[in-house]
Amino acid sequence: MALFFVNSLMTLSILGFYTGYFFRKANVKKHRIFNSMGILSNLTAAVYLLCIKYLLGGISEFEIYPTAPEFVIHIHRFFAAISLILMLGMGYTGWKRIRNLHVKLHYIFLPLYTIVYISGLFLFQSKPL
Repeated sequence: MALFFVNSLMTLSILGFYTGYFFRKANVKKHRIFNSMGILSNLTAAVYLLCIKYLLGGISEFEIYPTAPEFVIHIHRFFAAISLILMLGMGYTGWKRIRNLHVKLHYIFLPLYTIVYISGLFLFQSKPL
């Protein structure tokens, strides 16, 4: 159930980011709302995962099992951390209306976050191997 919750929040975040991207020129208010929804759902999932891993006994206690070797999981987490920093940077530059940097960051963030999202779907499962 925990994996379903995490995957649902991550799916909501990617839908928010791409819907916000769609409205970037047509309706700035919708762009802000959908991207804020993406940031909020991503942060909720990230905090939930960190609490599970470091405060509540580990991800296997919540029936989340990796399907790849440990070094692959570490690579996934590394790029997830980079995309988190980029996401926060995009949120900040959008909020402060630093448009040039905001636009440049999305060229890196959206593809990277999409790869991290898709890889996360395949790297973890809810039943042990």
